[in-house]
Amino acid sequence: MLHTVTDLPLPLGEVFPEPMAQGSIEKALSSDNLDLIFELLLGQVFPFRGFILFDVTGKLLRSTTKADEFCVLLHKSVPGQAFGMPEPSTLPDQVLALRDFLMESCVDFPDHTLQLYDTVCLPGGIRLHLNAEWIDLADQPTKCILVTIDDLTKIAHDRAVCDAYRYGLTSREAEVWELYLQGLSYRRICKELMITLNTVKKHMKSIFFKCSIECRCRHLV
Repeated sequence: MLHTVTDLPLPLGEVFPEPMAQGSIEKALSSDNLDLIFELLLGQVFPFRGFILFDVTGKLLRSTTKADEFCVLLHKSVPGQAFGMPEPSTLPDQVLALRDFLMESCVDFPDHTLQLYDTVCLPGGIRLHLNAEWIDLADQPTKCILVTIDDLTKIAHDRAVCDAYRYGLTSREAEVWELYLQGLSYRRICKELMITLNTVKKHMKSIFFKCSIECRCRHLV
């Protein structure tokens, strides 16, 4: 299912670490620097996030190595597409759907800035979060479409391990917290860990107490 977020400022500040300002970001994202940014900077700063860039017509401009890996995983989840690296013309349907809907939004919602996102569950418990939005490149006359793909499973695992060490979570609390950070509901966590709903609530209450109430806003989706 595709989701839409309207009238949001473009979160380009999340793509680059501080202290880069908005103007610096857009200047850095010029076509001359795209290869360097996509293959070196983005891959090192965001090891679990892939980036795909399209022009205003939907033509593929750049993609990171991590994005290519995610595209392979998405293709493998479809029968008959389990082998081989996908060509640009055969990008996963989930990526193409976000791109196409965003392009259509220019006509349907010309006065709004839209973000579209989707979450895909793959075999083996892998959960990918896809986000599409318009961005400005310094030397381009029109906007471009940036699609990001996040590996929620690995991001949630690393954060849960860190929080377990920092706040003294038990091994079971860390397991519950990791699934919660992936965006799973309490009932889904019950099924994944084969425990009761009351047990999940008990663990979450303990986690919130140890980590402070601010942790309620730290889940990934």
